[in-house]
Amino acid sequence: MPELDPAMAQILAMVQAKALPPYETMAAAEARAECERRNAFWNQDSPALAEIDDVTIEGPRGPLRLRLYVPHGVGEPAPAIVYLHGGGWVIGSLDSHDHVCRRLARAAGLVVVSVDYGLAPEHPFPQGLSDVVHALRWLSEHGASEGVDPFRLLLAGDSAGANLALAACLRLRDAGAPIVRAVALVYGRFSADLESPSHVAFGGGAYFLATTMRWFWDHYLPDPVARRDPLASPLWADPRGLPPIFLAAAEFDPLRDDSERLAHRLIETGVELDWRLWRGVTHGCFQMSRLLPRA
Repeated sequence: MPELDPAMAQILAMVQAKALPPYETMAAAEARAECERRNAFWNQDSPALAEIDDVTIEGPRGPLRLRLYVPHGVGEPAPAIVYLHGGGWVIGSLDSHDHVCRRLARAAGLVVVSVDYGLAPEHPFPQGLSDVVHALRWLSEHGASEGVDPFRLLLAGDSAGANLALAACLRLRDAGAPIVRAVALVYGRFSADLESPSHVAFGGGAYFLATTMRWFWDHYLPDPVARRDPLASPLWADPRGLPPIFLAAAEFDPLRDDSERLAHRLIETGVELDWRLWRGVTHGCFQMSRLLPRA
């Protein structure tokens, strides 16, 4: 039988003891504020970097904020990981994933650029995706002004951010703009299937997400039929011609089947793939490295 990592089990017990109200019982703005409060714990004791700068560019709908994380010892222009935070397209922010971006910059020895894309329901599909594509295009044209090598951009994201990362690559591929050199997708939401075996096994409330995924979709793209759009559910897209992909799923995650199905599609179509199933952990583990060594 699969077993939770002992540290992961302790984290689950700690969270369950708090009896926190689920996000789907709140309005979107209230849920965002609650998300920031909950993630403040995970953002403590974050590593120092040489530089952290917020940059505002003109986006498709107005100002669009980017946050640059520059580790020590990086020359200019430097390769960059463009990072897209998770949160079901409704919650999450540059701040909620600050610890992740700091650790990623330091571990990779690369600049990390976090994108403050628009959130639903104020900015439903495809507005957040358009923000991401615009940020990538801007970096490919103007990144050198911020010390970023515009020819060495990688794209990464977790959960809904992984969905947006894959969809952005599809949109850029179809536009004949191969800006992204490689992609990292961490326990992504790649379809609107809420009845998959992993949803049945791990979506009942004992692990993270529970029924929140339906609430996220209802905010991001209310029309169930429209969710088959391959830019909303990129599992159904033709992935041929995409850059190399690192794909990771958590073992105890309602979204696990999405990643496993995507891995099969990538293999079948010849996309270069590095596939990992992270044993013993749940959705959201990427943010828990403060107490979860496996993360």
